[in-house]
Amino acid sequence: MKIIATRICHRTGVDIWRSFDSFFDEGRKAKIDRCLQKHQQQRMMAGDILLHYVLRHELCLDKSKTRVIYSPSGKPALNDWPHLFFNISHSGEWVAIVLASCEVGIDVEKQDPRFAKLAESILSPSERKTFCGVQDHADFLCRRWVMKESFVKLMGTGLGFPMTKISFDMISAVDAVTVYEKKCYFCRTYELVRFKTEEAYPLAVCSESYNFPDEVTILPYNSLLKWAIGTVESE
Repeated sequence: MKIIATRICHRTGVDIWRSFDSFFDEGRKAKIDRCLQKHQQQRMMAGDILLHYVLRHELCLDKSKTRVIYSPSGKPALNDWPHLFFNISHSGEWVAIVLASCEVGIDVEKQDPRFAKLAESILSPSERKTFCGVQDHADFLCRRWVMKESFVKLMGTGLGFPMTKISFDMISAVDAVTVYEKKCYFCRTYELVRFKTEEAYPLAVCSESYNFPDEVTILPYNSLLKWAIGTVESE
C-alpha cells in the first residue's frame, strides 16, 4: 500500500489544468464542468492527474494502458486491472490517493467548525460515550468523519450509508478496527501539514488488510505539474 498527497497551489488557476485535457475522457470532463466551484474543479483534475502519476511511477503504467471506470455510486476502479485498487480524496489545498492490492478507501478533510454539530449523525452509541470524555469535540468529530468516510468509500455505497451503524475501536493512537457484516476492517489516521504553525488536515485510510505505510509520501506540487506538462508535450 502507498499513500501519496500533494498540496495544490491555487494561484496556478484552473486554466493551466485545462491544458491537460488529454488526461480526461469526455465523461470525466463533463462531470468536472458541472462543478461550479473553480477550486473544486482544480482539485478534481489534480486528483486524476495524481492517479496517472502514481500509476506511472509505481507500476510503470501509462495513460494509454489504463482506463478509469466508475460504479453506479461513483467508486472508481481500473478497467483492465481488477486486482489493483485505489481511491482519491481532496479537501481544501490537499489531494491524496491510496494505491493497494485490496479494497481501500481514503478521506482527507479540512478542519471545520461544522463537525461539532454532527455528533448524532456520525457517532455510534459506544462512540458517543468516548466523545463525552474528550475536550476538543470538533477535532474528535472531524477525525471520526474521515475514518467513517474512508470506510464508506471502501464499501462504495455512497454517503447515504448510515455512519452511526459503524463503530471504530482504537487499538493504538492512530489505528482502529471495526467489524461490519462479520468482516473486519482496519483504519489508520494521518495528518497532512506543511508547516508546524498551520492547522493539520486529518486523513484516514480504511482497508481490508492491515498493511499501512508509516507515513504519507508528499509529492511537491511543482513536481506533479512539471510531470504533467512533460507528458502532454510528449504526446
